[in-house]
Amino acid sequence: MSDPALVTSARVLRDEALAVFKGDLEIAKLEISPGRVKERAFDEAVEMLDGAKAIADENRVVIGATFAALLGWFFREPIRQMADRLIDKVRSGD
Repeated sequence: MSDPALVTSARVLRDEALAVFKGDLEIAKLEISPGRVKERAFDEAVEMLDGAKAIADENRVVIGATFAALLGWFFREPIRQMADRLIDKVRSGD
């Protein structure tokens, strides 16, 4: 039949594996708790904002030029009308 020492060592290994599994299960439960998810999401958002700020600090000219181009695009019609009026005044001699 079975060797009692073998059965005992198998039970000890089983109990140790069960303890490790239960510990991992508790860690997993803590990691997916709403408070922990919220905390990790907040930390990730702060890290992303810090990264974006660092990139923006390094590329101020590019961001400024892009912003100016966007403003020009959105206000292209009023700018064109103002330029037309100015050209008309110059041509009429006023």
